[in-house]
Amino acid sequence: MATKRTKRELPVPAPPGQISSSDLAELTNAYRTGRIVGWRRDSERGYRVTRAGRPDDYVEVSKLSSYLQGL
Repeated sequence: MATKRTKRELPVPAPPGQISSSDLAELTNAYRTGRIVGWRRDSERGYRVTRAGRPDDYVEVSKLSSYLQGL
């Protein structure tokens, strides 16, 4: 009789990072004015900001305000 194979456990994804209310307001404003196309919180790098026709930029949480003002 053949041995029974067991299924591998799927890795559990990391919980999404929390976005502060001030960062959310700034990102939403930049999205509504058309400066960015989207964003995602990256727990290791800060924020991944998407702009039209350009590769994604990774921005540290502490530098988000100055980055968005520079767009």
